[in-house]
Amino acid sequence: MRPLLLLSASFLAFGCKPAPQVARYEVKSEAAPATAPAAPVAAQPAASPAVAAPMVAPASMKAEAAGFDAPKWAKLPAGWSVGPENSMRKATWIVSGPNGSKAEIAVTVFPGSVGGLTANVNRWRGQIGLPSASSDEIAASAKTVKVGGIDSQRFVMTSADGKKSVDAVLTAKDGATWFFKMNGETAAVEANGAAFVAFLSASRLP
Repeated sequence: MRPLLLLSASFLAFGCKPAPQVARYEVKSEAAPATAPAAPVAAQPAASPAVAAPMVAPASMKAEAAGFDAPKWAKLPAGWSVGPENSMRKATWIVSGPNGSKAEIAVTVFPGSVGGLTANVNRWRGQIGLPSASSDEIAASAKTVKVGGIDSQRFVMTSADGKKSVDAVLTAKDGATWFFKMNGETAAVEANGAAFVAFLSASRLP
């Protein structure tokens, strides 16, 4: 029995020892990079060459434009009405066409060539979704008309879907350029094209 008692005692002795300490380690996550990679930014679509930016006249040009007298207008054709006032324009008319179609005629004048013929025509083309044209193409498309007896250039253009049109006339006089632009629904622009040309011919620039 004695050996058995000794063995039991030894088990008791080991059982009374304090539990072994469990080492505790703090595991830190990897440090975040100093500069987190930026989220990918969706590429912005490139500006379409078919959409020209609107002309923005500097304050000095606006002041000079305001100094021009208004033309002496001929009698307004049937179906034309005076549009809202605009400080940058010498006149605004609203014209009507078939099936309730509408267009607007705007008259402006600025000193100089205001960027030149090609830039101006391509701006109008862009406003109705047409691609830019070369200088030669623009020159070939010009039609000669009279504004108050002065030789002028007329450009008629229609959007690819046929819904919008521009009929514009440029007149150079005394170091300035006059712009007469009819812009709107194609039906109205086409219906008023002949009256537009006749009206400008019968009017007189200052």
